[in-house]
Amino acid sequence: MTTNKNFKDVKSCFCFLDETGLIYSKRDKYFALGIVKCPEPQKLYRKIRMVRNKYNYNEELKWASLDRKIRFDMAREFFNIFLSEAAEFNCIILNKDELDFKKYYNNNLYKVYRNFTVTLLKLIIGKKPDEVIIILADDYFSPGHVDLEITIKKFVNDHYKKFVVAGVCQIDSKSSDLIQLTDLILGAIVYDLKKQEGMIQKQNTFKRKFLNFIYQKLKIKKSFFSNRLGFKTKNYVLSGSKIRATVFDSRRSLRKKTGN
Repeated sequence: MTTNKNFKDVKSCFCFLDETGLIYSKRDKYFALGIVKCPEPQKLYRKIRMVRNKYNYNEELKWASLDRKIRFDMAREFFNIFLSEAAEFNCIILNKDELDFKKYYNNNLYKVYRNFTVTLLKLIIGKKPDEVIIILADDYFSPGHVDLEITIKKFVNDHYKKFVVAGVCQIDSKSSDLIQLTDLILGAIVYDLKKQEGMIQKQNTFKRKFLNFIYQKLKIKKSFFSNRLGFKTKNYVLSGSKIRATVFDSRRSLRKKTGN
């Protein structure tokens, strides 16, 4: 039996993946994928479990249902736990008005989901991976002949020519507090972007208060999408090492592909 004598030196982490928006719905201008990455998810789970017990609340907690005080209070505590532990959030946002899904993806929504999941993972992993990651993703329906988990793992490992992704498993977000945490942060960031573009006609009170709470905790003056001088930023958002967001630039991507 082959053994790895240096197994104690292998670093690992978990990535909790969620999405927001519908790829082909005209109602949604944006489709986004977000990941909470953490080396010791059990620490976050223990604290979140205590919050649930405190409020005697066992329902799923998501951005879309942030419409009651109890959910708002719990969302704040979830976010404080995220800040207190070794966890990071990354997301990639697609402006569907700027993407030709038919031309580049043959209107295959599973291919879009897979490719941009891989893109997001590469942004998180960087050029020189130094850890093995396990990905737990919200259950994204796909036909029986489409195996998103295997292809995502294969694409990332083939890209790095290295064992980087140990596995991908889709699970029901109702069973994962950390996928729900991902959903809350992702929802807030996309909501912020829509608000800056004047797309939110009537703000939900609790969503507005939760977004302002995040601003306060991260010392953001106006928006994730405004720099310190107050100017709008288009493609990249950074709040320390905790939260990063990329608005996908299709034109830049095409220039890279054509070599121009």
